[in-house]
Amino acid sequence: MSPQTPARDSRRTFIADLEPEDRRGWLSHGLAALAISALGLAVAGSVAVTTNAQTAAGPVTETTIRQSVGKISTSPRNVPNPKTPAPSVLEQGTLSAFENRQATTEGTSRSTLRSAQVKELAAARAEDLSKTAENITRAARSENSKVRTQDLKASERAVQANAVRIAEEARQRAAAARLAAENARMAAEAAASTTATAPAGPPPTIDLSTIPAGSGGSSPVPGAVIGAHFGQYGLWSRYHTGLDFRAAYGVPIRAVRAGVVLYAGNSGDWAGNHIAVRHADGMTTMSSHMSRMSVAAGQTVQAGQVIGYVGQTGRAFGAHLHFELYPAGVKYGDVYRAVNPQPWLVANGVQTR
Repeated sequence: MSPQTPARDSRRTFIADLEPEDRRGWLSHGLAALAISALGLAVAGSVAVTTNAQTAAGPVTETTIRQSVGKISTSPRNVPNPKTPAPSVLEQGTLSAFENRQATTEGTSRSTLRSAQVKELAAARAEDLSKTAENITRAARSENSKVRTQDLKASERAVQANAVRIAEEARQRAAAARLAAENARMAAEAAASTTATAPAGPPPTIDLSTIPAGSGGSSPVPGAVIGAHFGQYGLWSRYHTGLDFRAAYGVPIRAVRAGVVLYAGNSGDWAGNHIAVRHADGMTTMSSHMSRMSVAAGQTVQAGQVIGYVGQTGRAFGAHLHFELYPAGVKYGDVYRAVNPQPWLVANGVQTR
């Protein structure tokens, strides 16, 4: 055993010399001092914690400390047991205050978070609705534009159709007026031509035995340019029964081959002033729409001889020569038995264009 120090021996001697009652009083005062010291430390810690935590119990004041000290000093139950640790004010007050503060803080944070989430969802929904409204507006605007365009196109088509109808009616009126004028002119020309060329008596007897054979041929008009072919059709003709040669008004018309004039006159129909010539091969040519004629029926003509002049008598759309060819045995003027003159012209040395 280690030797005892003089100070420790002195304390033990002092305690041993005390009376039993003095020993108990001294012990009680010591324990009370220790309890008060522990309580002071606990209260100091509680004041620091509760001041920062802002607990529901409120701030620790001097009155609170005095009340706590009084309760501990006056109540036997508050005297700490040396063997059992006394419950600490820090454990009882500050922990509960921290728990309340934590719960309050967590509740506030959750509420703030929930509010922020709701606001975010509302903003996103508002943005979606605005985009949808914008798309609907654009679609409606585009649809309205299409409708307006369709209406404008329909109106334009109606205006164009009306303009075409008006133009067609005007053309028909002009054509009717022209035909009436042509018919009047044809009648006047037929009367004048009959008076000038018709013999005073019955038609002469034509001796076909005197038809000259001849050789080679001549172009009916200079250049022999075809404006309308045989069999062609259009507004001007349901079926073209000959060749239309382009030529100016008054250009001479010549006999393609030698022959005998079968007819020279104006019968008042579509051909106007026309001449029919029988050739040695039995074919008959007829030249129509002449402005005037220079031969008479029964007269013998040679290839290249002038028989008349280009005009537009009868039913003619402008000055030109209408040339037809009839086979042997077919009377001239039977238009639907006429044949294509082009091969016959080529066979007689006439090149057409």
